[in-house]
Amino acid sequence: MSETHPVRAVLFDLDGTLADSEEQTDLAIAIVMARYGAPDFSLPHTETRGRTWEHVADTIRARTGLDIPRPTLVAELLASWNDATADVKSVPGAPEAVRAAARRLKLGVVSSSPRSVIDTFLDRLGIADCVAPEARIGGDAMRRSKPHPEGFLFGARVLGVKPAETLVFEDSHAGLLAARAAGMRSVFITCCAADIAGNTPLATATTVDYRALPLQFWDELADGKLELAGRSFP
Repeated sequence: MSETHPVRAVLFDLDGTLADSEEQTDLAIAIVMARYGAPDFSLPHTETRGRTWEHVADTIRARTGLDIPRPTLVAELLASWNDATADVKSVPGAPEAVRAAARRLKLGVVSSSPRSVIDTFLDRLGIADCVAPEARIGGDAMRRSKPHPEGFLFGARVLGVKPAETLVFEDSHAGLLAARAAGMRSVFITCCAADIAGNTPLATATTVDYRALPLQFWDELADGKLELAGRSFP
């Protein structure tokens, strides 16, 4: 697949990619587990970043033997995380980048968070008008979550584009694997990411945050003039 093939659509992950909300996941887990007598419990980033709360709950129950119904644990984790992200900030440059991209490209958000969280965060970041409601794909709408490519492939179908015409922005191991499995190019956002060295080879290109992207980035993508393979935007 030519890396200079024009891009027609961009699919953004949400947590850690548009919103700086990954650390709150670890905090929510710690708060909930403290209620059940395990204040020092934590999970590796591969089991939390880019994962649904259902996956997190299942992993907690498997590792601890905690006898709590899955829906109950999911609800507690999500409630704690919602509290922790009440004043969430954007990843640097994200709102401006989304607006610039929307002038030339179709946009969607594909997240492991529920659709309600996508709606809330887009409103808070002031970019809800840039992403059509039908292009907001939450983890609660998919049968298989990242690293399975179902969400990204569904997003491309909603936007009426082919995978090869779609660029994914991601910050997680699971998300980058999903983009690759979908046959899509990807940009790894590293400012909020874990295991940067290990995840970089999974992405087509990397950038610290959106402020590091060239001024004509979105136009050059749309015109098929930007070579992404192996690029790093510091």
